[in-house]
Amino acid sequence: MKIIVVEDEPKSREGILNILARNTEYEVAAVCGNGKEGLEAVKKIRPDLVISDIKMPVMGGLEMLEKILEEGISVQAILLTGYSEFEYARRALKLQVVEYVLKPLEVEGFLEVLQRAEGNIKKNRVEKVSAEQLLWTYFTGTDMDRQQTGPILRETLQVDDRTQISLFLIYPCSLANETGSELQKHTTELLDSLCMENYYVMSLPRQQGFLVMLTDTERNKNLFKIFKTRIYHSLCQITECHCSYGILYGFTGLNERLSELKDMMQYAFSLPEETILSRELVDSVTYKELEYPDYLEQSIYREIRSGRYEKVRMIGEQFAKTVIDSEGRPACIRDYILRFAAGVLRVAGETRGSLEAGEDTSYIMENIARSTSKREVRYQFEKIMNAVASSRETLDITENGMILNVIDFIRSNYQREITLSEAAEGCCVTPEYLSRIFCRETGVNFTSFLQNFRVSTAKRLLLSGNYKVYEVAEMVGFHDQKYFVKVFKKLCGVTPSEYKRENAK
Repeated sequence: MKIIVVEDEPKSREGILNILARNTEYEVAAVCGNGKEGLEAVKKIRPDLVISDIKMPVMGGLEMLEKILEEGISVQAILLTGYSEFEYARRALKLQVVEYVLKPLEVEGFLEVLQRAEGNIKKNRVEKVSAEQLLWTYFTGTDMDRQQTGPILRETLQVDDRTQISLFLIYPCSLANETGSELQKHTTELLDSLCMENYYVMSLPRQQGFLVMLTDTERNKNLFKIFKTRIYHSLCQITECHCSYGILYGFTGLNERLSELKDMMQYAFSLPEETILSRELVDSVTYKELEYPDYLEQSIYREIRSGRYEKVRMIGEQFAKTVIDSEGRPACIRDYILRFAAGVLRVAGETRGSLEAGEDTSYIMENIARSTSKREVRYQFEKIMNAVASSRETLDITENGMILNVIDFIRSNYQREITLSEAAEGCCVTPEYLSRIFCRETGVNFTSFLQNFRVSTAKRLLLSGNYKVYEVAEMVGFHDQKYFVKVFKKLCGVTPSEYKRENAK
């Protein structure tokens, strides 16, 4: 809590400061000798609390508070005085002063007044934010935050322990922030068009999707069906996404229920598209043991070495049916695909060139490792098989013409400032659409791809030994050397100087 002390008597002022220093961790932002100085300090600093004497030269405490209110500044205040006249108290109450305290101060009583003032300040802060912001604090804050936010949240949303709350967690498979924002906006528009009441839509931290919460839903028996057919189906037409669902009564256990909805998402890999995951459905999912098809691996190696690429395609499709379409555990399926793909790329590289090397290969393999649906993992696997079966010497990250043009645009213009909007304009599409398709094809958003490309180019320039770090930063489009070093270390684990030193010949 940030405090300004306004007191003209040196001994009283020193006493207040000693109490605050010895008994609290509050910040004293300014100390003033009269109301005029206090007014200027409040306008400049905007404190949480003003502790002020009433009777002072130049300008008194009450006049100062009146002028603060006239300025439209919201601040709590504690007035101190040796005068106990009723008129002072009445004026103080009109000015919404927290407390009216008589001098000399009694330490314990004064500390209690400060604690009440802090409580009122926190309450006022919470009441000024939206229901979504309150829910964000409730979900992401500490136990103390939840204790303070809970009662206000219940009052704001008019929820008690008998109120049914329905939760839908939406998780976009695309990692692009623009895609998540588009889905969230579209969800709000759909809820409005369906005349839904008492709903709240909020993003979750660390790209964990967004939550749709509807209160007092017990009377709406068709809510689940409406959400699935009218809202979730529409979202899936924009981009592939998963949805989990649960209910509870009141806010007790809200965080635990949200964690449960997140845990359900892993089962989406094994279920049909546009399935809304519920606890009952998830509990019914069973997996079967899946053996790695060594015979297919050995067969495809022989066909690659023999150059019989039609057979390569057939074996690749057989592997997809055996592994991807199986009822094995998602982690096992992804591991087997990565093992099979790595082997295929290695043998193809040995036979006709460095097909297994390069950034495009890394992107595709990473996409397989983090894929959340069978459609996505099959799509990435087929990129590898198509490249191997077509006898190409390179593995392209995508076969989408528009995205290939964007990648060419990045490779030709990475030295200067370029944006998603500029790339989208060149393709005659919206930035949101390009972002969604780019992320689907490459597995990363436009900004991440650009940063990876710049850092990859910077590594080659650093190892040449011909340039200094600041020169390399400029050459690859980073016009702030500190930011370049930050991004480089984030992606490589070391600074540019350390990378150059460790890899010097």
